Amino acid sequence: MTPIASHVLLVEDDETLGGLLSVHLRARGYQVTVAPTAEIATDLLGKGLKPDIVLLDINLPGETGWSVLRSQAFESAGRPPVVVASAMSVSPARLREFGVAGYLPKPFAMDTLGTTLDRLLNSEDRERTS
Repeated sequence: MTPIASHVLLVEDDETLGGLLSVHLRARGYQVTVAPTAEIATDLLGKGLKPDIVLLDINLPGETGWSVLRSQAFESAGRPPVVVASAMSVSPARLREFGVAGYLPKPFAMDTLGTTLDRLLNSEDRERTS
């Protein structure tokens, strides 16, 4: 079960999908902050947002999702685990290069999303208490 305090930064430019994902994640007990662009995500992180996990689309208007992972703001937020959720194919080498914890090709089942986030957050909790 996901701790009530788990906070997801959802970086998604599709307003409809972002809304559906937000509703689903909140119903599972997550706090959700939505950023429709990489620039807004970076700005939120730079202003002190420290999410427990980031659900990141890559193909965004303006900067790509990769730019969030390259930013000093992401470093300042403690490099939370990232799940890339993208309609474009992403090579495993690219995911490793950025230390991505998970990859969900769109479209994906909501249950798969929940299971993935729960697994990653629970493994993070175990690492913190070890």
